Parts: sequence; C-alpha cells; structure tokens
Amino acid sequence: MTPSLRLALPLAALLALAGCGESPEALLARARESFAAENYQKARLELSEALRERPSDRAMLALLIDTHLRLGDPDGAEGAVRRLERVGGAAPGRIKAEIALLQGDAKAALALLGKDSSVDGWRVRAESLVALGRPDSARDAFEKGMAAGGGARLGAAYGRLLLLNDDLQRAASLLKRMEAMAPGSYEALVMAGDLATAQGNDDAAITAYRHAIQVFPRRTAPMLALANQYDALGRVEEAVKLVEQAGKIAPTDPEVEELRFQLLSEQGEWEKIRRELQTRESDLAAGSALSMTYGEALLRLGHARQALVIFRRAALVSPGNRYARLMLGEAHLAAGDAQRAWATLAPLAETTLARPEVLERAEQAASAIGAPEASELRARLDPVRLKATMALVDQGEAALSARNWADASSIYQRLLGRREDPEVLRRLALADSRLGNADAAVRHADRALELGGDDPDYLYMAGMVRLASGRNPGEARRLLEAALAMDPLNPVIARELGKARAAAG
Repeated sequence: MTPSLRLALPLAALLALAGCGESPEALLARARESFAAENYQKARLELSEALRERPSDRAMLALLIDTHLRLGDPDGAEGAVRRLERVGGAAPGRIKAEIALLQGDAKAALALLGKDSSVDGWRVRAESLVALGRPDSARDAFEKGMAAGGGARLGAAYGRLLLLNDDLQRAASLLKRMEAMAPGSYEALVMAGDLATAQGNDDAAITAYRHAIQVFPRRTAPMLALANQYDALGRVEEAVKLVEQAGKIAPTDPEVEELRFQLLSEQGEWEKIRRELQTRESDLAAGSALSMTYGEALLRLGHARQALVIFRRAALVSPGNRYARLMLGEAHLAAGDAQRAWATLAPLAETTLARPEVLERAEQAASAIGAPEASELRARLDPVRLKATMALVDQGEAALSARNWADASSIYQRLLGRREDPEVLRRLALADSRLGNADAAVRHADRALELGGDDPDYLYMAGMVRLASGRNPGEARRLLEAALAMDPLNPVIARELGKARAAAG
C-alpha cells in the first residue's frame, strides 16, 4: 500500500478535526489517549493537527514517529524523523532500525541497532533475524526480549514465528506469558485466535476473534481472520458481513479486497467480479488471487480464450499451484482443445487424492481424444468407490489440519497401500517428520521426488524433512534452492530456504 493510500481519510473526519478549535496541548493529550487505545489512525490525525500549530514540538514528532511505525508506514516515519532532526532532536538507532526493517533491509536494521538491549531493540533484532532466515537466533533474541520485560508487540512477533514453525506447545506457553504481562491487549487476543486456529479448534478461534473485534472495533485483522473461519465452515453470509465491515474501515486494504472477491466467487457472482475487475486486468499480477478469480469469472461467463491467457500465465509463474493448472485445463476444454486439456489435467488426476472435479474434467478430456485412461477415470468416479476414497482423503486432510500426525501417518499409509503415489508419499513424509521419524520421512520424500519428477512441491518436501532432522543441511539447501527456482513466488519455500542457508552457513 502506498503512503498516499495510507493517509487517505474521510473528508468529514478531517473537517471535523480541523474545526474543533482545540489547543495543541489538548490535541497531544488526546493523541496519547488514542495511541494507548491502539487507535493509531486517530492518533495520527490528532498529531498532524497539533503540529500545524507547533511544527517544532519534539514530543509531538517523537509520538508521530511511533504512530507511523505502529501503522506499518516506514516512509511516514522516515519523514517524521527528518522533521525531528531539523528542529534539533534525534531518533534512537532502534527507530531507524525499525524503519529499515519495514523497508526490507534487515541487514541495515541489525547494524543500526548496535548493542541496543531494550525490549523494542530485541524485538527489532529478532524480526530482522527472522527476515534473514535465522529462526534459531531470532528465537534467542525474542527470549532475551521477554526476559527484559517482554510486552505485547514483542510477544505477538514471537508468536508469529512459533506458529509459522508449527511450534504450538511453545506458542501456547508464550500466550500465557502474554496474557499475564499484557492482559486484554489486542496482540494477546488475536494470538489466542491464531493459536486456536492452528490447533484446529474452530469454536475457540471464533470466540477469541469475536472478543478481539468487540474490544478493538477499528482493527480489521481479527475481522478477516473470523471471516476466514466462517468461510471454512460454510457460513459464507456471516463472512461477507465481516468483510463489508472491514471494508468500511480499510477500503484500500488488499487483504480485504482479496477476501471480498473470493467470497463473491463462492456465491457465483461472476458478472459482478468481471465488471469490477475488467478495467484493472492489466494491473493484476499473474498468479495473484485477484487475477485467478477474474480468470474464473471469465471462464464461467463463456470467455474461455481470455481465461486461457490468465491461467497460462499463472501456471508459468506458479507451477506448483494446482488450482491454476486445473483451471487452465478446464479453459482448454471450454476452448475446444481437448488435447492440451488432457496434457494439463492428466498429471493432476493421477494421484489417489484427486478430487471429483479434477477427475470429471480429466475424464471429459480423455474421452474427447480417446485416451485409454478414460475408462479408469470413469471407474474412479463410480459413486460408491469415490465416496469411500474421499472419506479417507478427508480424514487425512483433517488430521493434517489438526496436527494429529499419528493419525495422518496411519491414514496415508492406508492410502499408499492402494497405489504408490507421490502426493500420498509427500504427505506421509510430512507426518513422519513431525513425529520425529526422520529416516522414514526422508525415504518417503525421496520416493515422492523420484516418482513425481522435479516438481517444486516434491523438491521442497525432500529439502524440508532433511532440514527438520538437522542432517545434511547442504543437501537440504540444494533441494530448496531448486524448488524456489521453479516456484520463485512461493513464500513457504523461500522461508525454508532461508533457514537452510543459515544452517548450512
């Protein structure tokens, strides 16, 4: 989001503030109250108005810098630092380090921090280490920050690292510490929801996010998190209401927009999607969620050739995106090119885990060109056989989502008994890795790679299980580098590669 968009505010709010006639002292007091209540947009407005009367006030400028940082606006913070320096003030290295970190320069952030041992210093240091792919060093910095006094912001950043690394036991312990040191804070409330989500406890997650929305009604993150919970549970209308509520608060937030269009697609509002996105088609990044939603809208409305262009680009940019490949195959079918449709869909249909919609489209393409695989696909689509297979597939997915690794391993072993399948092997490798069965995890991941070829998902898993076991970090790095070269926009692969590079030295 550009700085100009971050600063966009309703004209009525500006006029109301400008005409209030309050003194700079009163506005500063109100800004401090707004900041303490975590209403940073309001604090920024109040400070901006106060600084019109006292442009050289160092206390106001210092608070404005912190406000910009809380809003994730490094450009605004940098501008406020320059204003502070022009009037003889100075921002500590920690402030400049945080600006550098928000601007994407983690190495500069570490250099600017020096030996800063404040809580915020440890937080920025830890987040910089995360950005540099050094999670173990980051965890050590976070723990030192907690020992130095902790705080909600440091705890929230630490919690994100633990949840990303699936360290749910440590995340639960951290949440208790956060609730003790910052009870009722926004960060603790949201982390409670995030942890419950990671644990597969939908009811607890919904309760936590509702509580966060009630206490902090101007924050959109818990609204979107709750909307995603509702969406996953099929409660689409409730999700839509939350996204509309978030849109009134942050109309230019890309996450709000992305989820709104996703929900519109689930409701089949294809014409509305096409109408709203067609003027922006050239600006939609290839493979992005909005681009894919727009492509599906075109396909559903009968514009197969336009959709082909969009999904072809998406498959090139993100070859590991199976949805993009499915939609590309369907677009080929709709455009009358069954040969290309079969070439695209056949690899997706090979796995035992293939969903009915994949099997149906693959069978259509195979039948259209007389491929011998058509008869087997029809057999797999037999309702009785399909129901039994999908029940087992769903159980496996549920076990993975709930981090129930023992059940997941058992289920995928059963599926593997039906046919040696790289997708089943990939999931089995993950479950065994999480159970600490390193030899089995590496064996299954390598076999998946052997069967599936140089697919980024199989390369990733073969590297990840080696990295998790602590063995052969050089080979883990090589495999992950190969995976990222094939799927360069994949953030999960990039994150694991950062860890592997740090481990390999």
